[in-house]
Amino acid sequence: MRQSFLNLLRCPECSGEDWDLQVQVEDASEVRQGNLCCKPCGRTYPIQDGILNVLGDLPPEVSHEKEHAESFSYLVGEDGEKHPINRQTLNRFRELFLTLPAGDGSRHFQPGGSFDNQAGNAERFFKTLELLKLTGQERVLEVGASFGWSAWRFAQRGCEVAALDVTNYLMASDLYFEKDGSYFHRLMADMSVLPFKDGSFDVIFSHSVIHHCKELKKLFAEFRRVLRPGGRVVALHECAFGLLEDKAGAALQEAIDEGFNENAYTLPQWKKGALEGGFRRVDFHFFSFIDDYVYRKKHRGAPMRGKLKLACWIQSQIWLNSLLNILSIWPRIIFRPKSWMMTAVK
Repeated sequence: MRQSFLNLLRCPECSGEDWDLQVQVEDASEVRQGNLCCKPCGRTYPIQDGILNVLGDLPPEVSHEKEHAESFSYLVGEDGEKHPINRQTLNRFRELFLTLPAGDGSRHFQPGGSFDNQAGNAERFFKTLELLKLTGQERVLEVGASFGWSAWRFAQRGCEVAALDVTNYLMASDLYFEKDGSYFHRLMADMSVLPFKDGSFDVIFSHSVIHHCKELKKLFAEFRRVLRPGGRVVALHECAFGLLEDKAGAALQEAIDEGFNENAYTLPQWKKGALEGGFRRVDFHFFSFIDDYVYRKKHRGAPMRGKLKLACWIQSQIWLNSLLNILSIWPRIIFRPKSWMMTAVK
């Protein structure tokens, strides 16, 4: 944590903004070890490995998910041995983490691999970065930053970035700092109780995270509070269900059984949550389902046969690709909203 980060923080306990920073270890880049004490209420928050921890008492469902994630055997080595996220694992698989989200083509990024989900959504993430038209002057908050690879991509574009998560996965961020020196702040905190002053950010970015919240209205109201006028919430690849889709699906129940706090929302419910939270405009962007299909097939090394050849041909016909995507919007809203992004503007 850099000392300049104090200018954005407010105490989640009392909303105080007067701090006493007690530095124990500091290097050329940041404060690595220490404590941050709120002068008004006396609450002390630890800093370890450069990560500020302001979690406090978590709701039971969030606490349960945090415990599950941190004990989860995330990576499977060549010998079949399972590895939780810790310093030893990060050092051993360093090169894999540095290739996120698209990956290096190894089995870790293939179907059933540890990073299959990230690799499958990599193209949408990079398209989203382009759609945002960042100038590099923005201040960005990523909620649910996990390992920090997406925060790293924002920082590479010149943005000042804060990466927030409830898990210790944030320790992976050191790998990115070592790679090219791009820096971003990290803190462990609950996204429903943000430890920031009003109007601190231009963009709040989420990648498959917001659906973990059970109260969308309350969450979006908190997001709105810390955004500047005109600021945006950008939610990518969130869990969504069609209006007529069975919300008791096997995949959703499997994730819940594994210990994750999953919720099923339709696109109208997503929009309603943002509007009730105080946002003045909500837009949906639907990525081309043809592009998505071709990317996933090629990523998985599928042979070039009839269906894939046809999709590649449609992809080359820009007008046809665009027309089919427009025609697919309502069926996706009704039956299965795949490949979409939401932007809510303050």
